Amino acid sequence: MSTSLPRLGAAQLPALQAHLLGGELGEPAIGIVHLGLGNFHRAHQAIYTEQAMLAAGGDWGICGVTVLDEPAMQQVMAEQDNLYSVLTSDRDGQQVQIVRAIRKVLVAPRQQAEVLAQMRDPRVRIVSLTVTEKGYCYDAKTNGLDFNHPAIQHDLAHPDAPRSVPGYLVAALRSRRDNPFTVLSCDNLAHNGRILRKVVVQYAEAIDAELGKWVAESVRFPCTMVDRIVPATTDEIRDTVARITGCVDAWPVPGESFRQWVIEDDFPSGRPAWEKVGAMLVDDVIPYELAKLRMLNGTHSTMAYLGVLGGFETVDEAIADPAMFKLIHAMMSEEIAPTLSVPDSFDRAAYRDQLLMRYANPALKHKTMQIASDGSLKLPPRLLGTIADRIAAGASYRRLALAVAAWMRFLQRRSDAGLSYEINDPMAAKLGELAAQGAGNDAALLDALLGLEEIFPPALATHAGFRTELMLALACLGKEGARATIAHYA
Repeated sequence: MSTSLPRLGAAQLPALQAHLLGGELGEPAIGIVHLGLGNFHRAHQAIYTEQAMLAAGGDWGICGVTVLDEPAMQQVMAEQDNLYSVLTSDRDGQQVQIVRAIRKVLVAPRQQAEVLAQMRDPRVRIVSLTVTEKGYCYDAKTNGLDFNHPAIQHDLAHPDAPRSVPGYLVAALRSRRDNPFTVLSCDNLAHNGRILRKVVVQYAEAIDAELGKWVAESVRFPCTMVDRIVPATTDEIRDTVARITGCVDAWPVPGESFRQWVIEDDFPSGRPAWEKVGAMLVDDVIPYELAKLRMLNGTHSTMAYLGVLGGFETVDEAIADPAMFKLIHAMMSEEIAPTLSVPDSFDRAAYRDQLLMRYANPALKHKTMQIASDGSLKLPPRLLGTIADRIAAGASYRRLALAVAAWMRFLQRRSDAGLSYEINDPMAAKLGELAAQGAGNDAALLDALLGLEEIFPPALATHAGFRTELMLALACLGKEGARATIAHYA
């Protein structure tokens, strides 16, 4: 990348008109605070929001908040006048869009007061989130708030100096009794709005019963379903953006051309005109959400664990393997699609084929190791719920069981070729310990991991048929390796 090129910023906009999402945006006031400012939000909700402002106006500028103590994003965005680029890559080529919707970036652990002041501003009508599953402080075992979470324990003792997402939301809402903002989850979490509402209400109740009652009655938590494949930023992405635009962006966002946003239309204080720019505003998101979680995310995780074990570095490399393609096609067609209750207009086969085409996009280079992170949180909504439904229907789920077995083998931190790697998971230490205990003994490995009620519901963990399928898959992976096992199960 040439160091002689100018840095992306407001001064460069006149020369970048061809890369803007539309014409003059003006200086919209901040109407949305977004918790969890990462690549996905910048490639998805921020673009929808800017396009909505261009189409229908409104003060819907975004204040992005990084919830971890990571100031790098704030520094980059400040140096670029809060501008950034999105590189879209598909078979038709590459294009760069410059996004202007984000007006300010804050770092929560370092600017707690500023974050709360922004959330308390009456002009802010939506607080949205992409904080991943672990950001909700949700305990799957109790189906509610994890009161043992260190951040929750801190916040209950210091409610005006929060560290957790529920803590921030309630601290801000306490001063918004007359005009509460809408809380909009945009995470890949089943029933995301409902789960977020539960943990926030329970946290508020623990502080003050009346406050909890008011949150339950007055604050809206619409569900959403979001979809766009957004890999991590690399130097190659930076070089490509610089070549296309003639400007240096220190943190551009890569993504596919496909995008989808389905939103429960429940915004008492107003919202951007997202429906004018491609979002679906519906009464019930759940059918779309379940289809995406099981069809896309479930098969993504399957390819991730099998891919790491078998030496497939990226999703496009994995799906290009004929046996992997056959396996994923059959898993979606025969085991996942029959569990979906979707509107008559939803074509399961067409959705499957669209996903397979997206996976094969050679320009994205979506790392299997990246997708393999946080498996303890991802397994239940992506795979285990589908398996439970198949068991209830008395139907086969052998390929889904293979995916779970591949995760178990993945926890042993060594690929079939002998390459070692680290696990990125909130339960990494515990999982690594259990996997080590089960080294060389599949039955012991199975007993140890199935005993984790945080992941496996007891009814599923003790199901004899499920255990049998896992033992068969583990034996095949151990004896034949991932690539041969993929072919066997395809």
